[in-house]
Amino acid sequence: MKIDPGAQPIPLPSIDNRPAQARANGHASTAPQTDVTLSPQATQLKQLESQLAAIPVVDRARVDSIKQAIASGQYTIDTANIAEGLLDSVKEMLRAAK
Repeated sequence: MKIDPGAQPIPLPSIDNRPAQARANGHASTAPQTDVTLSPQATQLKQLESQLAAIPVVDRARVDSIKQAIASGQYTIDTANIAEGLLDSVKEMLRAAK
């Protein structure tokens, strides 16, 4: 599998979820506001989500060490392991297609 570093993300269209009248008037509805209280579990989940969001998706140190090993010729590729993984993924796709 080849990773294209030049691939650009596709921007998603913005969606306005406000009611049509609020969009037309340019301001939010004047309906009374409701107070919402989160349970301790929901508060904890919100904290965990923010902590997970702070974790980088890519381990830069690992990527840099692999790049250095490739550049110096010390990185070995286990072709048997790659072939086995490819065969396993094809078998899984064939089972899913049935």
